[in-house]
Amino acid sequence: MPAPRPPRLGLALLVGGGLVSFIALGVTPHDGLHPLALFGALLPLQLAALAWALLNRR
Repeated sequence: MPAPRPPRLGLALLVGGGLVSFIALGVTPHDGLHPLALFGALLPLQLAALAWALLNRR
């Protein structure tokens, strides 16, 4: 049986992904929001949520 992971790891992962997404969205061009720039900015948060879900499945 694997050792239980601390619940703070998942929270830190999601907060980190949200912070990276927030920063990435802040550096997008201001002349117009391109859909690919938005998807690229939200990708770290989505990957963090996916990793969190895979780490916490039972």
